[in-house]
Amino acid sequence: MPDKSDSNELSNSKSPSKSFSIEKLLDDFSFWFPKARDYGYAADELYAVDENAVAIAIPVPLLEDGNYRLWLFHFCKVERITPRGVEMLIAELSEMFNEKLDHLIHFRHYYIIADRVTRRIPSRCSRRSVYVVKADYAFKVYEIIAKAVDGFVRSFRKNVKYGEDLLVLCDYLERFAERSKRRADELRVEIKSTSLPAHHPSANSGESELRKEAKEYLALLEKLRVIK
Repeated sequence: MPDKSDSNELSNSKSPSKSFSIEKLLDDFSFWFPKARDYGYAADELYAVDENAVAIAIPVPLLEDGNYRLWLFHFCKVERITPRGVEMLIAELSEMFNEKLDHLIHFRHYYIIADRVTRRIPSRCSRRSVYVVKADYAFKVYEIIAKAVDGFVRSFRKNVKYGEDLLVLCDYLERFAERSKRRADELRVEIKSTSLPAHHPSANSGESELRKEAKEYLALLEKLRVIK
């Protein structure tokens, strides 16, 4: 049974960083939702949302029983995390996604974004990777995603025989990795701009092209009534 301090560290943050939020992250992954049916899914099958956590799956060019395998990304924003609390939080996050699709998951990535990290928590990288990132450096989340997706696609193209439809999916994955890189760059700028005076032009820039694209995708989905 966890003590009180361990329970408190799992509570969701009520005031997410200005430059990062679960809502923005879901917008960024919305790139996949209009394409969901191309790979045999409804858009709302590819994500689950909790109070300040989200699990989002994207298809990868591997097939099992006629279905595309999935890469599942778990994200959670917390106020404080300790090494002991990581496993507790992962256990909670692992229960979020649709059990019916569990056998199709090829990779699981867990990203814990914390306002306070009590001490350094090393990343664990495999098919079940865990990353703890301080909120001030949330742009690293997108950098890790972009690097992982790019690396997977390069390996797949080099080592696996594939058909035209899988080649198209590889192209989509590369576009998604590029979008993630752009988002990382934007977050860096936003973090720097927080130290600038309010009248500074960098502190008052409009919405980025990437955010506008994401809003357009979400608007399309709402019109088609495929989001819960």
